[in-house]
Amino acid sequence: MTERAITVFIYLPGETVAVPAGIFTHSSESGIGSFAYGRRYIERKNALPVDPVALSLGVLPQPVATNGGLYGAFRDAAPDYWGRLVISVDMGAPPEAISEADYLLAANATRAGNLDFRMSPQDPEPGLKPPHFSSLPNIMDAAEKIESGGKVEQHLFQLLRQGSSMGGARPKCTVEWEDGLWIAKFPAKGDSLNIPRIEYATMTLAGRCGIRIPEVRVVSVGDKDVFLIRRFDRKKSGDAWLRHGFLSALSLMQWDERDRVRWDYPAIADTMRRHMTAEDIRELFRRMIFNILVRNTDDHPRNHGFLTDGGKISLSPAYDIVPAPARAGVGTDFHLAMSVGDQGRQATLKNALTRAARFCISNEEASDMVEQLQTIVCNWREHFEAHGVSIRESDMLTPSFDRPKSL
Repeated sequence: MTERAITVFIYLPGETVAVPAGIFTHSSESGIGSFAYGRRYIERKNALPVDPVALSLGVLPQPVATNGGLYGAFRDAAPDYWGRLVISVDMGAPPEAISEADYLLAANATRAGNLDFRMSPQDPEPGLKPPHFSSLPNIMDAAEKIESGGKVEQHLFQLLRQGSSMGGARPKCTVEWEDGLWIAKFPAKGDSLNIPRIEYATMTLAGRCGIRIPEVRVVSVGDKDVFLIRRFDRKKSGDAWLRHGFLSALSLMQWDERDRVRWDYPAIADTMRRHMTAEDIRELFRRMIFNILVRNTDDHPRNHGFLTDGGKISLSPAYDIVPAPARAGVGTDFHLAMSVGDQGRQATLKNALTRAARFCISNEEASDMVEQLQTIVCNWREHFEAHGVSIRESDMLTPSFDRPKSL
């Protein structure tokens, strides 16, 4: 059977128990999905769209063929690359042999956003709780074994499935620590740099540049550093968690992951103008400039996010900003993952300024912002070393920063 019917649940504002909102039908053979709201859900006074862009209340939903037949908010709630790897190893099958429906059902309570996916409307709340920070040594050991093709004990697979959240391909796990939920990102097999500490330094540098970031930490687990970023889509409520809805920029724009030609910062700004404040749009411009200055070429639309709270959509705190390695003596030209200005993806400040007006910012304000960010980022090395990046690693990163930044 290639067609599956899955009940979509949503955690409404102020509530810690999800309610069924409708039925998602997915065909793995055709790669097409369709959704229908339940009548009882529509009659709720506090009903909200499960996807405010693709699945508005009161509008007959259209089938979806993009992104494997998943609506945007559904894809954002599905496991990321690392989560899929963990699930596929646990199931004993290649990642590509597992259907999108199975991935949706395999993830658990730590998935991103405010949705859940279950076999039937009567299914109970997910019982698996996030592991405590103290479990990290065992979890990191299991992650290493997965990357190396080793054998992992079953109970550790259940903990590692917590990695099904925003964050991409690197080994990670959601953990409970202090008074919140955090994504713990580990070193990966083959790393030549201390990526957890470099990500920490880059994120705090972004904060100095006026970019909103979540709370971030670096902690040592044994002889390895772990980068911790507080989940901004969760809030503690007694013994449970309140959830904010989450949409990636990919979902906001209803783009396909494979159709990279359409990925475009100014186009995102245009769509944001219909849903959110000018302040959020100007911050997207600031983030684009920062990505150019620190050579973050992994700035694809799934690495930009939005929070949905009731009927409101707002830019989420920034995440996943890391300099891409560059080689000394090689050309300094590079491209971002999305189009920047008149010269497409060319990662130059001159190109970024060509479409500043699309971001609700005047040319003069844009130039002032660029100058301000340049002044801060030019001291990157001092900042990185003050945040624990070694001199050797700073030397290795220098080609990523050491290039002309003039307009």
